[in-house]
Amino acid sequence: MGHKEITKKQFDFLKNEFNYLEEGGIISEQEKEKMLDSYAVKGNMSFVTILLSIGALLLGLGVLTFVASNWIYLDKVVKFLLIIACLIGVNVAGVKWQLRYPKTARSLHYVGILIFGAGIFLIEQMFNIVINFNSSFLLWAIGTVFICYYLKDVFILLFTSFLLFIYINGSIFLDETSYPLAIIVFLPALYILLKKFNYPKYPAFFINALAINTIALFLMEFVPKLDLENSNTIVLSILFVLGILLAFIPVTPGLRNVIHIQGHILHGITALFLTFEFSIWFPLAYFVFLLYLILKGSLTSIVIICALIFRYYLDSFDFLPKSLTFIIGGIMLIGFGFFFENQRKKGGHLHE
Repeated sequence: MGHKEITKKQFDFLKNEFNYLEEGGIISEQEKEKMLDSYAVKGNMSFVTILLSIGALLLGLGVLTFVASNWIYLDKVVKFLLIIACLIGVNVAGVKWQLRYPKTARSLHYVGILIFGAGIFLIEQMFNIVINFNSSFLLWAIGTVFICYYLKDVFILLFTSFLLFIYINGSIFLDETSYPLAIIVFLPALYILLKKFNYPKYPAFFINALAINTIALFLMEFVPKLDLENSNTIVLSILFVLGILLAFIPVTPGLRNVIHIQGHILHGITALFLTFEFSIWFPLAYFVFLLYLILKGSLTSIVIICALIFRYYLDSFDFLPKSLTFIIGGIMLIGFGFFFENQRKKGGHLHE
């Protein structure tokens, strides 16, 4: 039987309960220790981990600023060898210390990631290699995704997503059409890593956001080329439908909450913009839809209704006293609060 991983808080709770049973004579000390031994505490961000991570960041920045300040005095060959030596040195040390000092080894790999990224930019400068800045971030992301797979590290996965955000959004400023590369290669790879890591919440949120961001840029790039009227409305409408689909799509339990909330956020934001494009029927229909979601227990929909009220509050200056808008909004929120409290008393539950 393997050790089940639980959080430190859960482990402390179990330990207190087993101590209580031991004091009551229900279980012996040996039985308590045997049961506790069935669990293992997950690798939380302990003080040592935080200390080593900050140390890794400072060490990486220190090395980089030292090299940068003396960069012009060094020969090209020395520069190149220095980058390679630092990169290999910290990663080899990390691999060697992996078993004996796993947290220290991990911090060395973090330093390696920073040196790898800085090395890309410095080598480009050194050999006058002219590529777009976003391509440099893509190369950096390629390196980190392999280290992420090797270490099974959630934070490196988050950092990889951040690098890809810069890469993809930088493409639009450079008028590039390289979005398929991110869609075809990276997103499936990131979702495979998510599955291997058992769908951690924050990386799942960022990777989904990256996928939505990629789709939005893809639509913004290619829909105007179809020479259709109101291309902006078409893009917003497609994203609005996508948001509704995401809010209801059946997915694995590990991803369900994250994807559903992001779906609500997406259709909420796009609906606010679409209220400027369509007549009053759209906001009214959407408002009814939001009420339906609230009846189903969606707390996110209350936030969207507040945003919708605020959007019309800004337009109400000439024909509706602003105080009346506040009164209507306040009554609605109190009504929602009463509804949810009543649901809880009846044993209902909220799904967000």
